Amino acid sequence: MNHLKIISIFVVIGLFFSCKKEEKEIKKPKPGYNYAGLTVGKYIIYNVDSTFYNVPFNIIETHQFQLKEWIESKYTDASGNEAYRIVRFKKDTAISPDWVHQVVWNATINTSNFQKVEDNIRFVKLTFPIKQNKVWNGNSMNTLAAWDYEYTSIHQPETIGAVPFDSVTTVTQFDDENEILIQRQLYKEKYAANIGLVYKQIIDISKKFDSISGTFLISEGVDITYTFSSYGFE
Repeated sequence: MNHLKIISIFVVIGLFFSCKKEEKEIKKPKPGYNYAGLTVGKYIIYNVDSTFYNVPFNIIETHQFQLKEWIESKYTDASGNEAYRIVRFKKDTAISPDWVHQVVWNATINTSNFQKVEDNIRFVKLTFPIKQNKVWNGNSMNTLAAWDYEYTSIHQPETIGAVPFDSVTTVTQFDDENEILIQRQLYKEKYAANIGLVYKQIIDISKKFDSISGTFLISEGVDITYTFSSYGFE
């Protein structure tokens, strides 16, 4: 009987630690690879609102159009890495109802980061695992000045372009307001799980004092917003 009691105790202890191990495995955070949204055949359409300022030359141009990013194929790049070919199209209904081919970009993903090449410049868009307030140099793969990208919000439900998403992660790429030069710079991207990029904001403007109004007004720069419209496969 004593032997049976001892065996029973060890069985119970074994089950206890086994359950604890399973519990830890369940709670282990996922890296977040699905935020890159790299699936061959998938496309995302964005509504784009843009304003370009050059007040000294009396230029303020506002444009609304759509962009479409289509992941056309997967291939092995020159470095032997798995890469994705991304074809971008533009539709300006004021000009034509048809999609017009713009440019080809590409992207790669590995266990540590998600990289995207835009107009021949490689950016580190995401790093894994995704963690709140994690910071990295988004320009570490190019020759531009270092920018400290940061996860300023992770895995949050959010509605973008009237579309609700269960899990959105926000990357603030650059956020600076220089009061001496009267300059405002904000670069931000939002990614939805299993979809990819769903929002992009670029504000890069400078202001000058206007003697008539007595305030600082925008002198030059850009204000561009990409907002998710729809996605699908083709």
